[in-house]
Amino acid sequence: MRKQAVCKWRRKQINYASQVWLILAGAVSIEEGRAMLDKLDELKPEKAMVSPYMNHHYVEALLMCGKKDQAMDYMKYYWGGMINHGADTFWELYNPENPAESPYGSSIVNSYCHAWSCTPTYLLRKYFLK
Repeated sequence: MRKQAVCKWRRKQINYASQVWLILAGAVSIEEGRAMLDKLDELKPEKAMVSPYMNHHYVEALLMCGKKDQAMDYMKYYWGGMINHGADTFWELYNPENPAESPYGSSIVNSYCHAWSCTPTYLLRKYFLK
């Protein structure tokens, strides 16, 4: 196995986005991708994902690497967390650790019906309904 994770060189930082983009781009084999995702689970990078946009790509990387059960569990955890907080649409930003988080200074201006957040419907159709 060649890679377990790719880190930002100067700070030796491992983050979700860098691993996910390598997997989605096909720059690593499925086996290497699995190892990278396993390493993410083990290390829990300090730069967490808080947007459904990045979480979508993370789930798709799991699916591309054959981690179907983990992908489904994560969708239930993340998007299900929105539902547990009263959502009936998909939010622009959702941080399970801080549901009121906002990149705008106040969650009152967050979008609570956001197109880039509805990707579970796409992923379920693409990977689960065959």
